Amino acid sequence: MENNVIVVGAGNAALCAALAARELGANVLMLERASKEMRGGNSAFAGGGMRMVHHGLEDIKKFVDLTPEEIATTDFGEYTVENYLDDLGRVTDYRCDPDLAEILVRRSNETMLWLRHKGVPYIPQYGLNAFKHEGRFKFFGGKGLNVNGGGLGLVKAEIKAVEKRGI
Repeated sequence: MENNVIVVGAGNAALCAALAARELGANVLMLERASKEMRGGNSAFAGGGMRMVHHGLEDIKKFVDLTPEEIATTDFGEYTVENYLDDLGRVTDYRCDPDLAEILVRRSNETMLWLRHKGVPYIPQYGLNAFKHEGRFKFFGGKGLNVNGGGLGLVKAEIKAVEKRGI
């Protein structure tokens, strides 16, 4: 039996849904009312910062190529499941669905890696979430990486990925 999927919209969630459906073997049709230049939804206007669970440099190196100087002058720290869940609870005043929060947090690293394999480029977010202390940048708040080009960079990379796959 042939699987056909229609995805409405061309924002981050829709683009990810289309890519995931294609990955599972479906024929995918995307419908978007915006022009090609304006597609991307709210994601195109976002900053592109993403939180993910990580345990330091070795995890970060799966997402970005760092120079020896960047490695020597950067402390990415770690962002544990507990840190992420605490932050999510705090910013939502603990009004988030606990089961969905667990999925979001526990799969954050693999989701960002999935996007990386689809062509989404990441860079260290030195400007906003790092400060220099004793000659080394130290990251805080779980947002050590940003999509290169912000939200628009995310959308452009995802659009390229769906077009490459014939969606």
